[in-house]
Amino acid sequence: MAYPINVGVGAGRREGAGGVAAVRGFTLIELLVVISVIALLMGLLLPTLGKTRENTRRVKCQVNMRSIGQGLQMYMDTESRGQQILPKVRPINEGGNDNDPTMLDIMAKYLGAPLPFRPSENADWVVSEPFRCPSDNGGYGDDARPTWAQIGWSYRYLAGEFMVAAEAVFIKNPQFGVSRAYEKAGNTSFIMVDYEDWHHPRWKEISRDSDMGEAQKWDRNGLFWGDWHVGKAEYISESQIRDFFADVVRFGGGIGT
Repeated sequence: MAYPINVGVGAGRREGAGGVAAVRGFTLIELLVVISVIALLMGLLLPTLGKTRENTRRVKCQVNMRSIGQGLQMYMDTESRGQQILPKVRPINEGGNDNDPTMLDIMAKYLGAPLPFRPSENADWVVSEPFRCPSDNGGYGDDARPTWAQIGWSYRYLAGEFMVAAEAVFIKNPQFGVSRAYEKAGNTSFIMVDYEDWHHPRWKEISRDSDMGEAQKWDRNGLFWGDWHVGKAEYISESQIRDFFADVVRFGGGIGT
């Protein structure tokens, strides 16, 4: 005589009539409990895994910045004859020449890495490490492309921006003034930062929030003057910028005509 067998999801066993083993399926309640436990574990683990991945990307970004810092130090050792003068470069990565170089022109001499380039005038930049932050995966505004695809790298060279500002107000020696202002500030001042706040855990959300202040969004790596260490850069207030620029004016020989 044949005996019916109840086939369930991952079943337990019992002895049926005549010693034949029958299989007992999970009840609906047991199955729902298992699904609930799995969902709970996923809810606990996924944010942790996401945070771990972002921490890994942040560390890689810091390694990239450190490499650029080493290139800057080699530039200063070679080009400024021991005076520790930071490079004065164009704020964009195109249109440079011997008298008005870009950061990429400078780095070409001191970093053994492929330089970013544009295949054609309107094409996106082709960028590899160390010029590309792995967290720079795109924005959420009018142009959602990654920053590196738009401008050729993922970073802001703040020292160069200060030099451009100093030149605009006719400071006599912007390059020397900015370099000495950084020297005075010491290794708590950063000369380069991430271009955007993509390390922020809520980056996708805050990038769309026009009412949220820049200080609240700020979450960037920074390359610091002097020992070229890389770490989290604190937001710079307007008063701090004014104080720093006052030193630029003083060390740069004042405002000329």
